[in-house]
Amino acid sequence: MKPLCLLTLWLASTVVAQTAGAQKPCISFVPESTSATNIYAKQPLQAAVMLSGDLEFYESGHEGCWNVHVLSLPVVSGKSKRIGYAISHTVTDPKGMEIGHALTFGPSPDIFVQAMHKAAADAIRNIRLVRSTSQSNVEAH
Repeated sequence: MKPLCLLTLWLASTVVAQTAGAQKPCISFVPESTSATNIYAKQPLQAAVMLSGDLEFYESGHEGCWNVHVLSLPVVSGKSKRIGYAISHTVTDPKGMEIGHALTFGPSPDIFVQAMHKAAADAIRNIRLVRSTSQSNVEAH
């Protein structure tokens, strides 16, 4: 009976280890201001991330995820007329290291789609690069 219990525990730990290693990488949205314009960024980022099919998306910072930090503001003329939007995004890896940054300007909320597609592309490209490098290292050993 004792060997059966040990075998069961060993198999359970193997399954847990494989499940943990097989988790989908994730990208989270991290607004860096309280600006109401941040709402224009979240949905396009989520759509771009989910389009890849092999990533999870979180609507706020999440441990172990790649993060897209967004700071967006309306651009107003000297005559108080709204003339567009400024979007700054920074992509960081799960350890907080910056791997991408861009500053985007545009006249309408549509510019958020372009900015968030770039942010998602930066994150996804680096996630895949890290995964292929780590798989190559595992295969080499």
